[in-house]
Amino acid sequence: MESETNLDLTGDIRSLIEPLVSKPEAVLIRRMDKPEHLGRKEQNYLILCEKDDLGKLIGRHGVISDSLRTILNVSVKNMRKKVHLRFESFEEFNGNK
Repeated sequence: MESETNLDLTGDIRSLIEPLVSKPEAVLIRRMDKPEHLGRKEQNYLILCEKDDLGKLIGRHGVISDSLRTILNVSVKNMRKKVHLRFESFEEFNGNK
């Protein structure tokens, strides 16, 4: 992990979600914070994947996505950070533009 002020969890997120999806090479993880907000306590990540894999990452009633958030937030708790994850398929993301 990097310095406490500019912590990047994309590698950690990837290692957690790759075993869950059928096409791990098609997963894109992007930190959504602006450069001036990198030192803040909250970090926002967008996880883009195939539509078929989106349900696997969210899980029934959001159980999987909530578990992923819990694991990440426990890992950065001692640094007083909070991680927010947003899941979208490529189709939804391209439709929003």
